[in-house]
Amino acid sequence: MDKRQFLLASAGLGAGLATAFAQGAKPAGVDELGRGPQAAAPKAKILTRKAKTTKLFLTPPGWPNAIAVDPANGFWVQEQRHDGNREKAWLLDWNGKLLNTVTTNCQNTSGMTFGDGCIWSGANGASIKNHPEPPVNGIFQTDTSSKQISHRQIPFGPADNGGPCHGLAWQNGKLWISSNRLESLVRVDPKTWMVDYMFPHTMLPDLKDRIHGIEFDKDTGYLWQVSGTQKDDVANYEGYTPKLIKYDIKTGEVVELVEFLPGSCDPHDIAIHNGVFYGVDAGEHPRWSIDNPAYQRAGWPPLNSPFSGYVFKIDFI
Repeated sequence: MDKRQFLLASAGLGAGLATAFAQGAKPAGVDELGRGPQAAAPKAKILTRKAKTTKLFLTPPGWPNAIAVDPANGFWVQEQRHDGNREKAWLLDWNGKLLNTVTTNCQNTSGMTFGDGCIWSGANGASIKNHPEPPVNGIFQTDTSSKQISHRQIPFGPADNGGPCHGLAWQNGKLWISSNRLESLVRVDPKTWMVDYMFPHTMLPDLKDRIHGIEFDKDTGYLWQVSGTQKDDVANYEGYTPKLIKYDIKTGEVVELVEFLPGSCDPHDIAIHNGVFYGVDAGEHPRWSIDNPAYQRAGWPPLNSPFSGYVFKIDFI
């Protein structure tokens, strides 16, 4: 290599090193992966709107805690009991006429749905008096003649106690479960009991106090969940604001919040039929007093809401 070739090669090497250093240059405080101080991506704004309720009819006496639609017949409504006695699911036509009564082995039912010709009931057995250990938890599948088809625990837990349930919904042959223990919405194949999808309940702190019934809207593909907030300085029904949470199931993100107007029914679960939302008011809300005589009804258990026992329609404003 003569002197001229050496100088040209050296110049090329220097240029290459300069380019490498330039490409590797980074702002102060930024690591090799580009992580460091930077403006956070703006969060999508959660839409909000209001809703009101219109009472339709009373269920049979009890604490009607869960509701689902049977498109051919009307509503399935299941009671919640605390005494360990067997709980009933009632089939009511669109005007409230009793068409069928199914007795299940579920205890302290806190969510139900109807699919594949069966009633699916979610147990919250630790809430009954003198419950066994472990308590009766899991999902009960019962046919419309009161025959139990299956009883299985919520996945990812002990074989005999996967924790309590607070909501169930049916999505085109799949079963959504609101799992208290996992604090998540879990979708399973009801035949194989394999989980194919899940995401956490909302992390919004003012909505986590009361996570309850769920429903899948087959027309829009969104999942809805009952929630609500209690004023710190106003007890009982008077200080409570029911709410609904709308999830995008593809991301698990909350995309809309619905707040009920004062004086509305207290939803424990919701159902959707032909785009119309319905709910049921159990009249049994944790930590609310049962001493208000205006809320009591002859032949019913103690109640603590003015619309106890009603199936109602939800209208968005």
